[in-house]
Amino acid sequence: MNGFEYLDKQLLELKKNGLYRQLREIESAQGPVANIQGKEYILFCSNNYLSIASNPAIILSCQKSLEKYGYGSGASRLVSGTMSPHLELESKFEQFFNKESATIFTSGWCANQAIITTIAQKGDLLLLDKLDHASIVDAAKESPAEFRTYRRDSISKLEKYLSSSEFNRKFIITESIFSMDGDFAKLAELVRLKEKYGALLILDEAHSIGCMGENGAGFAQEKGLLEKVDIIVATLSKAFGASGGVVAAPAIVKEFLVNRARGLIYTTAPSPVNSCAILAAMELIKNEPLRRQRLWDNANYLRKKITLAGFDTGSSESYVIPVIIKDDFKVVEISQKLFEKGLFVPAIRPPTVAPGQSRLRISLQADHTKEQLDFLCAALKSCF
Repeated sequence: MNGFEYLDKQLLELKKNGLYRQLREIESAQGPVANIQGKEYILFCSNNYLSIASNPAIILSCQKSLEKYGYGSGASRLVSGTMSPHLELESKFEQFFNKESATIFTSGWCANQAIITTIAQKGDLLLLDKLDHASIVDAAKESPAEFRTYRRDSISKLEKYLSSSEFNRKFIITESIFSMDGDFAKLAELVRLKEKYGALLILDEAHSIGCMGENGAGFAQEKGLLEKVDIIVATLSKAFGASGGVVAAPAIVKEFLVNRARGLIYTTAPSPVNSCAILAAMELIKNEPLRRQRLWDNANYLRKKITLAGFDTGSSESYVIPVIIKDDFKVVEISQKLFEKGLFVPAIRPPTVAPGQSRLRISLQADHTKEQLDFLCAALKSCF
């Protein structure tokens, strides 16, 4: 008896319901192809959308940074942890998003936690899309403000909350591309409503930064609405091929975060090496727009091909393409069959998605070939 027997029972219940999960080791860089257990697999689950995580320019930038700054930052930002690469990166992001300030964090999760628990205060109301990422939902639960959810296919509910005079301030919080469905927020409508009711709009560009917009600044830039968004949050672990998060906002927001955000004050600053990797990635993203084009070409090609083959891709409009299976056990079985054919496409089950919405989640990269996409589609057909 070790005192943790209660966990055994809960794990058995997960296995019984087809919801048990295990880690899988990747033994190489995460390009379109990766090594797993000594074999090559075509990777259709990495968020390395622009295929730049192992780009020579990023590796060189990291090598130079290691020689100059070492690896660790040594302290929190407010002690001695703010180093030159951090400030250079924040300055670059101010230009990138055309905002007064930018603040980097150790992760996108941490960035959402910091902004939502710090800026929203008691007497305020947070309005979340029902399918917002767990980092947004968990931050809202921690916030002193109250929160409600709305469905983006039923904006009238959101407007009802906005028209209430019960709260001091109201914040609309949404992702731009939703990570499990691959569809978009109705950003123009959200901007209209936030202006009509004097609300503030926080946009999480996690899955669109680097992949959309004239210089890669994301969905809001693509739609010509960047200046209408009050606060941008983004992770740097996807298209940027690094790790960390960034908040771009008015200068007063950064000043308040530096003084009150626990996720900045009480944690060691990001590695300067990581900041240098992001700086190099930003240059690739701004100067090589064909990467974005190749990613979108792949997305449009595969989505059409899979849909014509009779698979349900839900509401996907992007390079995140679900294949909705619904049955928890069946989706695991199909994922395993694909793996045996040399394709890594994970099964996504509750609580990540709603009950009855289990799916394969395909995420594409710019460097996937048409032959790889055709092979995936043929393999999917053979599983049914």
